[in-house]
Amino acid sequence: MDPDKRRALSDFYREEFLRYMEYFKANGILSDDSQDAMQQSCSKLMADLDRVCGQDNFPGVAETLLQKFDVLTRLSELDPRKGH
Repeated sequence: MDPDKRRALSDFYREEFLRYMEYFKANGILSDDSQDAMQQSCSKLMADLDRVCGQDNFPGVAETLLQKFDVLTRLSELDPRKGH
């Protein structure tokens, strides 16, 4: 994958994952116990995201994960970035 495309994809997924993590924290979806584990996992993912985005199966895996997050949050329905 072209390095510029990989970086753009990485930036997009980083923004989306962080948006959901903030929502989870703000709305108490994560308990104190699970928040520590989630924060560690999220930090590792963010650190490795540029490299991981280059894997062939990453877009499908990331899309599935984001869809599952959205089932919990319905955040896409509130997304101000979507046009009317």
